[in-house]
Amino acid sequence: MRQTVDSIVKEDQLINLLLDLSKFEFLMKELLNGIVLKKSKMWTKDKEQCTYYMEEVAEFFAGNRNWGGEHTDQDLSEYFKRIS
Repeated sequence: MRQTVDSIVKEDQLINLLLDLSKFEFLMKELLNGIVLKKSKMWTKDKEQCTYYMEEVAEFFAGNRNWGGEHTDQDLSEYFKRIS
């Protein structure tokens, strides 16, 4: 098997392939590390934003916010406070 591969692939081509693969691996690793670092910041920001919106909806159903009409539902108010 090795003789067959050696007859098809030249040594310098194989070395170039390995160098290109190592460069690709390095770039992929850097990209994934960047994503992992940003994930925590994005999660925290999105969690805070969702919490704010859930609290706003809870206040609306508690009758403390007027978004164009009177709607009070204590069960929904408590539900949204609980999930926020």
